[in-house]
Amino acid sequence: MRHILVFAKTPYAKTPYDQWLTGSGIVPVIVTASEYVAGYSHLPHVHAFDAYDTNQLVEKTALHLAREFAVEAVFARAEADIVRAAHLRELLGLPGQHVSSALAFRDKVVMKDHLAGGPVDVPAYRRLDSAYTALEFVAEHGYPVVIKPVSESGSLGAVIVREEAELDAYLADPWRGESEIEEFVPGQMYHVDGLVAGGEVVFVHPFRYLNDCLSFRDDDWVANLPLTRQDPSYDRLVKAARAVLAELPTPSQTAFHAEFWITPDDRLVFCEIASRTGGGMISGMVRHAFGIDLDKEWLYAECGLPSTRGALTYRPAGALCIPPRKGVLEYLPTTGSGAGQPECVRETTLTGAAGQQFNGGVKSGLFLAGYVVDGTTEEDVAANLEHVAGWFSDNTRWRPADSLGGIA
Repeated sequence: MRHILVFAKTPYAKTPYDQWLTGSGIVPVIVTASEYVAGYSHLPHVHAFDAYDTNQLVEKTALHLAREFAVEAVFARAEADIVRAAHLRELLGLPGQHVSSALAFRDKVVMKDHLAGGPVDVPAYRRLDSAYTALEFVAEHGYPVVIKPVSESGSLGAVIVREEAELDAYLADPWRGESEIEEFVPGQMYHVDGLVAGGEVVFVHPFRYLNDCLSFRDDDWVANLPLTRQDPSYDRLVKAARAVLAELPTPSQTAFHAEFWITPDDRLVFCEIASRTGGGMISGMVRHAFGIDLDKEWLYAECGLPSTRGALTYRPAGALCIPPRKGVLEYLPTTGSGAGQPECVRETTLTGAAGQQFNGGVKSGLFLAGYVVDGTTEEDVAANLEHVAGWFSDNTRWRPADSLGGIA
């Protein structure tokens, strides 16, 4: 029996590794977070950890398991696992992404160091090692600027600093880890998602954000909509994504999620790229729109299994993520058209329940309700996304956390 080690920081319903590997002769050895362990509990080799992202027993256990089961590959799809998986592969001499590649896709400064002066425009940037660096950067480039952690995802910890008072507020309570400072780039944000297998880009498609990646700060939703091939930005974005992958030490097998701006003066500017599938409901949207499961195909590529991709089809679909508000959730609308859910909804993920207390949005990829929505055209899908967001807002009830009745 063959084995692979899987860092599984996802719910089982999203990544049923044993089902995907049925008939392959490969058994997944699962290392996961405590909140997801119940879904994987029917599997023979499952190890769960509290404080998963920072708990170094994760690495110790993974190394022990990898040696015990003589694993042939290591698979990791979450941002928090990219570097730890690379270290493990390198330590054991296993194929796949190694540390230099992982850091290039994880550390935003290393990433831009690879790309600066290349074929894709990169904003001015600097590693933020002290307040002096921030002051020097602002003196050189002016306001606004963006300060963000070098190794987080979903816009966690990112701030837009528009004036000195806002810089002072940041410096008084800075991000605890490493950060970078860069020029603020105005414009519409896009993302390009795809799959590399056997060293070739075998799937790539650009998408437009509706609202933006910081909408969760205002308890507002963010959505993703595919571009048609006729869209004037389609070819530019695909070309830019391919150019970025060519400049970086891209592994032979990886999913990727790249972000770009197109500015009001029509410049295409790089934001960042990750060697993983996109967060939120992006994987579900791609599956419904194109008939390809990026996570499954990426796993197969890592395991050396033949692809199950057929001829790609296309049907318009979009993804919607709605963050929680501040307070206690009293009522959450249930799924299904019988419950009043709009008929355009094709997939639903709810991450909370009535009685829970929330403190608003945390990052763009963490949501209370996620939906995949379809329609007859992209314009129809965009309207349906707004309709579903409105339906959810109208049918969800909240109360202040300190109101009478206590917290369930």
